[in-house]
Amino acid sequence: MLRALYDFPKPMIAAVNGPAIAGGMSLATIPDFTLAVPEAKFGLNEVRIGFAPALAATFLLRQVGEKRTRELLLTGRMLKAQEALQMGLVTEIVAPEELMQSARALAQTLLQNSPQAMLTVKRCWPSTPAAGWMKNSRTPSRPTRNSARPKTSKKAFKHASNAVAPTGLA
Repeated sequence: MLRALYDFPKPMIAAVNGPAIAGGMSLATIPDFTLAVPEAKFGLNEVRIGFAPALAATFLLRQVGEKRTRELLLTGRMLKAQEALQMGLVTEIVAPEELMQSARALAQTLLQNSPQAMLTVKRCWPSTPAAGWMKNSRTPSRPTRNSARPKTSKKAFKHASNAVAPTGLA
């Protein structure tokens, strides 16, 4: 489910009006925009109950880097909205009474943009962040022998290029 959200072809907006813990944090921070109220809290605290949030870690790694990811996953500590904003997990902090209005206003702004151009922007990133990170690799950017590697060919490249080319340029 998290990968489907990450790969979703249209811009997504999350509006967080309270705690976003464990899987909720991933659901709140994977979208392209995350608006939060000042009282919102974020945390991947699975380590406290004996679980490793491995899937969430791959997305978090791309957002905040390896050192911060290790800190958050190993401690399981909660982040206040302001700290999540400073880390880049939250796009904007808004007053509770303005949360949904701000999300709708952002959506209206996005509707003014070219859908094809926004799709092209979203496809600039690999579909799976930190590919290979959970497959015995200490370096997320370096795939391991067991990592899935994308199949490439002239035909596949041409097909992908045509899929995202602006109208009239393909």
